[in-house]
Amino acid sequence: MSAALQALERAAAALGFSAVGVAPADADQGEHLRQWLAEGMHAGMLWMERHLPARLNPQLVLPGARSVVILTYEYARRDARPQPGAVARYAQGEDYHKLLAGKLADLDETLQMYGGEQRCFTDSGPVSERFFAWRAGLGWIGRNGLLIRPGRGSYCFLASILTTLQLPCGTPMNSHCGNCRRCEDACPTRALHNGCCDAGKCLSYWTIEAHEPMPPAIAAALGNRLYGCDACQEACPWNAAAKPARIDPHLLMPAQLRDMPLAEIENLTEDAFAELFTGTPIRRIGRAHLAANARTISKS
Repeated sequence: MSAALQALERAAAALGFSAVGVAPADADQGEHLRQWLAEGMHAGMLWMERHLPARLNPQLVLPGARSVVILTYEYARRDARPQPGAVARYAQGEDYHKLLAGKLADLDETLQMYGGEQRCFTDSGPVSERFFAWRAGLGWIGRNGLLIRPGRGSYCFLASILTTLQLPCGTPMNSHCGNCRRCEDACPTRALHNGCCDAGKCLSYWTIEAHEPMPPAIAAALGNRLYGCDACQEACPWNAAAKPARIDPHLLMPAQLRDMPLAEIENLTEDAFAELFTGTPIRRIGRAHLAANARTISKS
């Protein structure tokens, strides 16, 4: 193992990352993403089309990139709200983009000491993080389209570092989903099929990303979901068997949101919404979208 990778792994562990893997920056990503976009499965997320060339070619993001470092960071595995209005696990606490940005800056400095030039992202740039996580040997892409890790499951953020350093790469892992289709069967809108998620049917898309009104068929399947959906993760046996993980306190749900009745969320003022959700992933969808989600739940 190279000295740079050893130093990176030590620094990443000290910062709370649960795993580090490396993939070659020129790894062939195949036609999966291109076909997914061509079939319109990204729904209204048009930026994915604009960023496709860079996503398929890291050289357009960082000229001279030789390696892609992928890191995992655990988030909560249980829904913290006893009240109606479930919030996806990843969004229960502070904004992970900001939380991990500072940690990635520290790792960038570590690699700079070995002569590397880096670009760092966490779900915020044109990097196919799940593909490179698989290519780095951190896990496999499950039928729900998520990275599944032996003994840890899928409840984690992925962060990426493009670097000009040539680092030792991991070995891709074979899928261990077998004939299991529990995630597909659990999806309330049947948005999943053989590792692909049709965003136009996905409750996470409609409760977070969509700018148009929720179609009646989607609203009828919303159930108790206020922000996002974890149905496919909840059904996955690899998550049920995952060993306990230390969760960063910044990613845990604050008591005010945990105990707030759905009717109060529905009627938040702009000022109250900003006070409660500034610095969280929920802030970006705005008060009106969150209130609309709450009203849909109340009517069901």
